Amino acid sequence: MFRLPMRFRMLSMLAAMLLLAGCASTRVTNHWRDPQFAGPPPQRVLVVGISESESGRRVFEDSFVNTLLAAGTPARASYPQLPQTGAIPKAQLVEAIRASQSQAVLVTRLLKTERQVDVIPGAPMPVMGGFYGWYGSAWATMPPTITQYDVVTLETTLWDVKAEKAIWSGQSEGFAPTDIAKFSTGLAQQLIKQMQQDGVLASQ
Repeated sequence: MFRLPMRFRMLSMLAAMLLLAGCASTRVTNHWRDPQFAGPPPQRVLVVGISESESGRRVFEDSFVNTLLAAGTPARASYPQLPQTGAIPKAQLVEAIRASQSQAVLVTRLLKTERQVDVIPGAPMPVMGGFYGWYGSAWATMPPTITQYDVVTLETTLWDVKAEKAIWSGQSEGFAPTDIAKFSTGLAQQLIKQMQQDGVLASQ
């Protein structure tokens, strides 16, 4: 029986790994800044993650708070005052904002999760040594490589507390995380950098 040479099976597996690696990082796909926002950037930010998972929300909010602090903007997570999952009553949210003395609220929510399927088509095997090699390879084809992964799309909005209006909003996407802390930190770094460039957060 003609078998696929090991080196070609390894190349096929490597191609699949590269596809997954290309989807592993987060990226900002689009963003908007209120053209009427004249500043100054908020002095303090309250971070709110919308999630059905309490532990996931805590990790997410902590990642954003730590990244904001490192970028020079004082910030506080909402979960110590608002530990419940699900929709938060307005009165509790108002009190949390007042207690944190925040001028802005940064809210992130999941918009969608999509299953992606990538297929690397099979290809004829290269000819191996004369007629007999060619005849064997004529019956053999490198099998297609199929990879499946989930891509998440998130929406992040920075709200001005006093005006009660959005001053910045952006969408981002990335490979569905297995390490929430690493994913959240990478996402926060990209979003905060973009908000600094857009002038809605202070730059160091």
